[in-house]
Amino acid sequence: MIRLLLALVLALWTGAAGAHPFLTRNLRVLHLAEEGGRLVVYYRLTLPLVVGAGIVPPAPDAPVPAAPYTIPSRESGAAFWYADIARIVADPAGLGARILAGHVLRDPDGAQLTGRLLSVAVHPKGYVPPFDDVPQARAATRPVPWPREVTRIDSGYVLVDAAIAYDLAPGVRRLSLASMLSPGALGEAGTVNLIVDHRAGGAVFYRIGGLLADPVVIAPSVWEGFASFVGGGIEHILEGADHLAFLICLVLGAGGLGALASRITGFTVGHSVTLAAGFFGVVPAGAWFAPSVEAAIAFSILLAALATLTGRGGPGLFLVTLSLGLVHGFGFSAALRDLLAADGPNVVPALAGFNVGVELGQLAVGLSVYAAFRFLRDGRADRPARLVAVGACMAVAAFWLIERVPVVWAAAVG
Repeated sequence: MIRLLLALVLALWTGAAGAHPFLTRNLRVLHLAEEGGRLVVYYRLTLPLVVGAGIVPPAPDAPVPAAPYTIPSRESGAAFWYADIARIVADPAGLGARILAGHVLRDPDGAQLTGRLLSVAVHPKGYVPPFDDVPQARAATRPVPWPREVTRIDSGYVLVDAAIAYDLAPGVRRLSLASMLSPGALGEAGTVNLIVDHRAGGAVFYRIGGLLADPVVIAPSVWEGFASFVGGGIEHILEGADHLAFLICLVLGAGGLGALASRITGFTVGHSVTLAAGFFGVVPAGAWFAPSVEAAIAFSILLAALATLTGRGGPGLFLVTLSLGLVHGFGFSAALRDLLAADGPNVVPALAGFNVGVELGQLAVGLSVYAAFRFLRDGRADRPARLVAVGACMAVAAFWLIERVPVVWAAAVG
């Protein structure tokens, strides 16, 4: 039983560094537009995603391997790759060439499109222009001087913007896209991709996870874009340690499937409200707010676990569920706002699709856990397993709370 508790704590603890790993992933944004009878794609990628392919984590006593456009370093035993500012300034077109070579666009017949680099610009954190629509993307890809005051910066805090023109027959809409780029050891394991297709006169959003090693289909369909955000919502649930801990408490505290579905839906209602509010900027502006949200998430998991242990469910647990949904919706809205223009077209279908995905993901996880403990209910292992599961959730949530409260205090007084 102790081994089971330790295994569950370790599984949840992998998310302790941040309840929302989406915020630290590699980023790739594409805008597709028709300009002058050709297809122009505006790319925005984090620097590790452009140059990190093939770079593996070094052994503790081995030199840090070099990556193009970066300077390797080892600090306190950890490997780092800083941006090679001198090379970036001298040859930004080389980064654009890597983006061109690293992406493959094909027409419906499978023929690869021929591309030509139009322009490229590199932006360090704090100097990144908006990239919400085609005019902004076009402006962002125009070359700009590197800020003189930025003399040292981690490669993960540098964005590369490039404009690439492709030869495409008139009237061809459906395309496939694949990529051979990878962040390697330079970036985070996950990559978030946002593809915005402007060719149908509006804008269709596709939110896709992964490195795009397998081709994805791009077509000017609002419903296909909607489906991609549904997948994003499901992915967000499955990869969030805080979600999984809370869902375990929900399942173990529910007397039946009806109560479980009600509580999960309560979370989604709260999440939907504050996700939309945060996305449209209806949030406090103070530096204390973001860490307060993370601390509140941990505290809400503790409340749900205690309610499960004491058997106090009913309306009280539903309110806890709703409360966690409210605070957690703010946690994701900031990242979503970085990807989607709040005043852009098709924002409502994108938000709706994401929240549908959240609900489906929660129901799938909840039903799976419910079925597992239902199987144990007829034996003697049911009650000990429940205590172990809830205890693990409480332990991890308590750790998160202890870790986050000082951050809230520092932000409030600083």
